[in-house]
Amino acid sequence: RLCAFQWDPTARIQWRYRVSTSRSFGVKSFSRDQIKADHAHCVGLVQQRDYEGYVCGLLLPRDARMAYFSIRAFNVEIASVKDGSERRLAPSASESGSSLALRMRMQWWRDALGELYPNEPATQHQEPSVEGFLNSTAVSCWNNPVVRALHHAIQEKDLTKRFLERLLDAREADLDIRQLATMEDATFYAEDTCSNLLYLSLECAGVRDEAADEVASNAGIGWGLTTSIRATLHRANNGEMAIPAEILPSTIPTNYLLARLNPEFTPNEANETAIREAIQYMAFQASTYLNRAREIQGKVPRKGRSCLLPAV
Repeated sequence: RLCAFQWDPTARIQWRYRVSTSRSFGVKSFSRDQIKADHAHCVGLVQQRDYEGYVCGLLLPRDARMAYFSIRAFNVEIASVKDGSERRLAPSASESGSSLALRMRMQWWRDALGELYPNEPATQHQEPSVEGFLNSTAVSCWNNPVVRALHHAIQEKDLTKRFLERLLDAREADLDIRQLATMEDATFYAEDTCSNLLYLSLECAGVRDEAADEVASNAGIGWGLTTSIRATLHRANNGEMAIPAEILPSTIPTNYLLARLNPEFTPNEANETAIREAIQYMAFQASTYLNRAREIQGKVPRKGRSCLLPAV
């Protein structure tokens, strides 16, 4: 069963050829020392929380690194909203309150994006039901070094707002998901997260090309599915299942995956077979997209090829 995900170049056009206004913001300016300090903060954050992204960033062209580390720091921040939360293996009475708190943090970043793109219309999005929530975002967001670094990157590289929004949308939608339903859902989640990071990375290197985006789309999906496989035990530890329900029987609990780490564990042959086949299928899907990206990688200009290193 192959995923029904096909590259549609026309889907990128409305994002790529937006009305560009970021170069004329003129609403905020920071000293050179402040910009350097914010960049150092982003580099340190990525080095600590996303080491692979940090190493890849060091191999980018020099003029792309500052913007690159700002978007990777932004990704670390919004990903940590869920990863850093105190979620339990079983739902609790306070879970709805916890979910609201997490959404409030996501809304803070969404409002910050609105401040970074003041001349572009905000997308329709349902905000948390808290009256007067974050009315001071316009002031408070500028105290955050990642926001300031992202502001500088947008000014310098004219980054596409929609790519940042899709990252945020995907991370927020994932807050309440314990297991994706289908492989198609997993594919779209990989595209919304990893592929969008690659699109933005290409923009940091000055590459704005539909053919290059096709390569980045395939590479990002392959990278995202591989990351899901690698995160299986981490997500199981949070009471979640990284493998879609479509290919893994729901009768297998997440704690079964954790129990397998015990040297005295006695495996269930049926469960072991189901897990092995599900992971093999996900790996096959990831390999399909990565091979496709490898076949057409010549479409990426030389200055942008290092931007795809995270998928290697």
